[in-house]
Amino acid sequence: MLNVNLEQIIILALFALPPVLGWIVFWRRRVAEPEPTHVLAQLFLFGVLSAVPLLMLRNFLEAHPDLNFFSWIVSPLILIIIFAFLEESLKGLFLIAGVEVNKRRFDKWEDGLEFAVLIALGFAFAENILYFWQEYSVGGLSFNFWSLYLFRSLGTMLGHIIFTGTFGYFYACAYVVKGIIPKKKHEKPLARFLRNLAWVLRRPFHITICHLFPRKDSAKGHTSGEVVIEGFLVALTLHALFNALFYFTPFGKSLGFLTVPILIGVGWWYGRRFRRKG
Repeated sequence: MLNVNLEQIIILALFALPPVLGWIVFWRRRVAEPEPTHVLAQLFLFGVLSAVPLLMLRNFLEAHPDLNFFSWIVSPLILIIIFAFLEESLKGLFLIAGVEVNKRRFDKWEDGLEFAVLIALGFAFAENILYFWQEYSVGGLSFNFWSLYLFRSLGTMLGHIIFTGTFGYFYACAYVVKGIIPKKKHEKPLARFLRNLAWVLRRPFHITICHLFPRKDSAKGHTSGEVVIEGFLVALTLHALFNALFYFTPFGKSLGFLTVPILIGVGWWYGRRFRRKG
């Protein structure tokens, strides 16, 4: 179990804050009508809170290895999918909560990305403090610490932005974009969850392929709940792929380098799609 020194944790939190502010400034400059500062702070806090249950679980399992039921799972791929599922579920639920609290401000597809970016950055910020603390406890401000700092401040944060941003984009397409979902097919995000999940799993990624990240009319097909679930599955797949590339080493070679062009390519696409007009 971590021997927590509050003063050092605060210092590491201050270390972790600059890249967060940098990403916020970058994305805020791309929004034609950015939300007020207090809304951004609220969503960021929601993101921090979304990380707390998972961090508590990790700390508990480290303190009680005999109760670590994840160690019973033989397949590393299944373990990767489980942790990706837990992270995206927590971020997704807090994103939905953030939308419900600020429903009157959630009226454009860009808001789906903007809200998701803040949730993702809050989650990454809380997660980074734990990783920075673990590395700092081992070797202080060593080369390994700064390598981890740069990687998590750039690569991992961008990854969380892309994963949660994808879900936020689908969510906005389901409830805001006209022509995607007819009004008669609108429903609460988690309404008829099992039914919608069953329909999505019958044709996985059908919505994504047919709508190219929903853009065509859905009058003949999907409910808003189905589009939300599809968005979650896409985010989960991206997250699991990202983690798997670092874990698996075919022929003794790490595939982590492949995440660089993926992050840059998808990040560029979102940046272009999310660019301020005019």
